[in-house]
Amino acid sequence: MGIWELAGGFILVVISSTIAGALGFGGGIVTIPFLVLINPDFVPVPIVLMTPVFTGLVAFRERKWVDLSVLKWVSVGFVPAMAVGSFTLVAASSRALGVLISLLLLAAIGMQLARPQLKHATSTFLVGGALGGFMANTVGIPTIGLALAMSNFEGPTFRSTLNTCTTGLTLISIVVLASTNQIDRTALITAGVLVFAAAVGFLLSGPIRHFVDRRGITQLVYAVAALGAVSLLIRSVA
Repeated sequence: MGIWELAGGFILVVISSTIAGALGFGGGIVTIPFLVLINPDFVPVPIVLMTPVFTGLVAFRERKWVDLSVLKWVSVGFVPAMAVGSFTLVAASSRALGVLISLLLLAAIGMQLARPQLKHATSTFLVGGALGGFMANTVGIPTIGLALAMSNFEGPTFRSTLNTCTTGLTLISIVVLASTNQIDRTALITAGVLVFAAAVGFLLSGPIRHFVDRRGITQLVYAVAALGAVSLLIRSVA
């Protein structure tokens, strides 16, 4: 991977980590399509390697609000779906993976905009965990499914619980990727650059997380994410 591609990835992850640190979500859906457009090798391995560092920082910062009652059931859904996602990653071509990533992102954006009234129930956490598990090792974003499952949480509880669950479950994803020989030296170097970028974004998010206009910022996040996903889809099918 070239130096300018790494520089572009660094800037994108700083922006996305600032967004995710302030809102609790949204960084991945903005960043992933643009990272794939720069270089498909950013996804999913370097992103997955970077994720538990960033989510761990957010979870630790807001640890007193965490609700771990959901972790058991999202894990039950996450683990088998993650195995399916790993098989899909190995079997799919780069072009097919680009189409899959863009379609999954567009579907996720649609679900977020629809804001379904999900109950605080076991079935909700199972389905959210399954969606997160599949997307973890294909798209590199486990948080979308988990965020939907926890959509009735608000503020610090949402950020803390989502990022705590994501940290633990993504560590399992890393073990699976390593066991299928998906992690190489280039991925480790790229992940190191992204970890540094995520740390910068985390620091920037601290002062602004209490003051963001969540509704307005959220709509902007979805608009940019949709633009990136559509651009990636057009390039993948062209």
